[in-house]
Amino acid sequence: MNTNTTNKNNHLPGSDHGVGINDLAPNIDVYAHRGSTLLAPENTAAAFELALGLGADILEIDVRLSRDDQIIVTHDRRVDRTCNASGDVRSYTEKELKKFNAAWHFIDLEGESYRSRNISLISLDDLFEQFPNTRINIDIKDNSAIAAKAVADCIEKANAQYRVNIGSFHAKALAHFRHYAPDVTTAASQAEVARLYFGRQLCGSLKYQYLQIPTNYYGIPLANNNFIKFAQSKGVAAVYWTINTSAAMKTLIDRGVDGIVTDRVDIACTLLNKGSQ
Repeated sequence: MNTNTTNKNNHLPGSDHGVGINDLAPNIDVYAHRGSTLLAPENTAAAFELALGLGADILEIDVRLSRDDQIIVTHDRRVDRTCNASGDVRSYTEKELKKFNAAWHFIDLEGESYRSRNISLISLDDLFEQFPNTRINIDIKDNSAIAAKAVADCIEKANAQYRVNIGSFHAKALAHFRHYAPDVTTAASQAEVARLYFGRQLCGSLKYQYLQIPTNYYGIPLANNNFIKFAQSKGVAAVYWTINTSAAMKTLIDRGVDGIVTDRVDIACTLLNKGSQ
């Protein structure tokens, strides 16, 4: 998921009605954004284990193709920001990528560096094997039919069709995925979100089951009560990213959203009485 509007998403106006958090908590999923970008090295097994230990319901991950067409769990087109290497993910094989230290640049909220822990990148196959019962939301970063097919093949091989959901900022990649894996749920593309928002009286059957969106998009309020309820009335779950403050979380919880994507799984799970807190 793109986090360019993260700060705006953490300054929502006050809630519009008085439903208590405890009344809604069982129905709201906490999505661990890349496991966490703040509590552990993002998109690594260490981050995923931490998030699940805190009570997260769903792992939100990003995937890209390696040079040998394997699906690697990582967000950026290049490895520079997270690893002790440089260059495009697509320019390395899976074996080469797994030799990099994905914690090389990570410093946690206490100021501790994780560089010495030498945490590696993992593949989507690895993720399914290590977390066989966990729900996973997968964001396809490569805009290609090859990537869509590779993700679909991984899901089928792991028999994970009913515990994953797929999204992408690339409408073509999403369309290819829907063709290859028609039984797997997907999130709306940006164009589909716009059609649902502005053409509410015109929408018929929908190809997606989730909205995974920011609370605001260029001044358009996407987290208002009317839109949330309309989407839900069409059988579409309303999930918002990336929400990292308790105030913004409480507002969305009060509005009855279906999911919150966050780097602060600790805060969200405490608010929603999940995990062992």
